[in-house]
Amino acid sequence: MPAILIPILSAFAASLVARLMLGAGLAFFTYSFVDDLVAQAQNEMTGLLNNLPSDIIGLISILKVPQALSVVMSAMAIAAFIKTTKVFIGQAGG
Repeated sequence: MPAILIPILSAFAASLVARLMLGAGLAFFTYSFVDDLVAQAQNEMTGLLNNLPSDIIGLISILKVPQALSVVMSAMAIAAFIKTTKVFIGQAGG
């Protein structure tokens, strides 16, 4: 009986480890890719906001618009990361 269980358990463990390593690698790749895209978008928005007249910039700062944009962009980055990870893993559509 142990002669049958040991190969089955070792094959299961090897498959599990391989899937975990593949998932971790894909997650790291997608996170770095999505993070770069979001950083570029944030830099573009910051540049556009800084080109506004000073009185408008003051009003925008009082209303905390830059902080709100940062929160929204971070949420978009996390959502995009989760979606791309699901696509790479093969759970897309849900």
